Amino acid sequence: MEKRQAGLTLIELLIGMVVMALLLAIAVPSFQTLRQQYTVRSAGMAMYADLQLARSEAIKRNKDITVCFSGSGTSSWSYQIQDLVNSSDCTAGANETIETSNSQDYPAITLTASYNHLIFKPRRNTLTSGNVTLSSGGQEMKIISWNNSRIRTCSDDRLIGVPAC
Repeated sequence: MEKRQAGLTLIELLIGMVVMALLLAIAVPSFQTLRQQYTVRSAGMAMYADLQLARSEAIKRNKDITVCFSGSGTSSWSYQIQDLVNSSDCTAGANETIETSNSQDYPAITLTASYNHLIFKPRRNTLTSGNVTLSSGGQEMKIISWNNSRIRTCSDDRLIGVPAC
């Protein structure tokens, strides 16, 4: 009677490990890109929600609400949504800070704003046109404001769930 042995030989095991290593080497760069996309998208959606909050607070309070940006173009940025004493001067002092966010919330994200501050008024058609760009690596997302008080998001980099610019 012949006795059969169950299991793998050393060569079969090594070939299996080489195949797994090759598959991982191919998959890891794709996961890095996907991770960057989700990080940029997450930061962009948080900023979009904060700008919508500023808009709704201006309507609710029937007064100007200002979003003040600092560190634009760097990875050490911040913005505050504030009810300012003088709505066009971010250094004059605030009656109340409604929300704040900074680069520590989203490491490796660079924020570039086309304005130093953005004033939301209680009436429509009074918002400054411009955009805020959030980027990390080769991924980029824009939050665009128009003078009719509309805010939208878009991306030229085909971020998942974000319309094209």
